[in-house]
Amino acid sequence: MLCLSDQANTPINRSVQVLRALPQPLLVLRRDRLLLFCNFAAERICHEGLAVQRAQHLMQLGQMEAAAIEQQLHQAARGATARAALWFKPGLQTGWLQVAPLSSEMARATEWPTECLLLSLQIDQPDLSHGARIEALCRECRLSNAERYVLMLLADGMAVEAVARQLGVQVSTLRTHVRHLLDKTQASSLMQLLRWLGSATPLPH
Repeated sequence: MLCLSDQANTPINRSVQVLRALPQPLLVLRRDRLLLFCNFAAERICHEGLAVQRAQHLMQLGQMEAAAIEQQLHQAARGATARAALWFKPGLQTGWLQVAPLSSEMARATEWPTECLLLSLQIDQPDLSHGARIEALCRECRLSNAERYVLMLLADGMAVEAVARQLGVQVSTLRTHVRHLLDKTQASSLMQLLRWLGSATPLPH
């Protein structure tokens, strides 16, 4: 990958150093997809095959090919932040892309042309977001430790009968825990409760 400051044989300024070290993948491009900069996290994305660059141009990002990338760049160049959902082979991992004009402050600090565009990439981490939603639900709805454990197993895709076997309790006892979960969360069904945990819709209350 290419860093403009490196090519110029000048010391990388402090602003660029900070951008290079950020954990979120960042790229700076011209509207024709010419890569001027990418940080270490973005380089890892390319090494993993989630993005493709050729002749210093970004050719593919997830399922987005060159024409679709240029469409996002041109939209952002008109002053509006562009956002797009992404998915990546081979495991169909998901994420999203945000493209925005390079701010004048950043252009001055980095000495990049003001007409450049900043791409930031977010790779979804379902396990983390899923776990956070369970923790939020437990705290907001005051779930017991037993109810929390039952909810975690059900959210992992286990059937009620399988959860009962794993916990060494009767199915009727497990169903009582489920009923308490529904009462406390005000969910109309177990399916709705699990849908809450797997989506971005607001939690109950």
